[in-house]
Amino acid sequence: MKHQIPLTNSAAAMLRDFLDDHELTQAKLAADIHISPQLLNDILAGRRLFTPELCLKLGKYFGNEPEYWMRLQNHYLFRKAESEKARELASIRPLKEAG
Repeated sequence: MKHQIPLTNSAAAMLRDFLDDHELTQAKLAADIHISPQLLNDILAGRRLFTPELCLKLGKYFGNEPEYWMRLQNHYLFRKAESEKARELASIRPLKEAG
């Protein structure tokens, strides 16, 4: 039996690490980047996704590239789609084989 590692949003996990590393509270970060504490809480809990606007704000705040956050988010979304659509994807024959 194959065991799978639970899928987690790596962008949210990394943001939690940044909060810990910089000893920031969610309330402080939310206030500093001008978003609601509830939005930040939803993002960290995986109820909401990172948006380009949020990535721009995080990049500016933490001094890294906004694309860093977007890449993490997109990586999670691709892995999630791949997992959810595995059966459907397996049934697709590549063009070179279909002929």
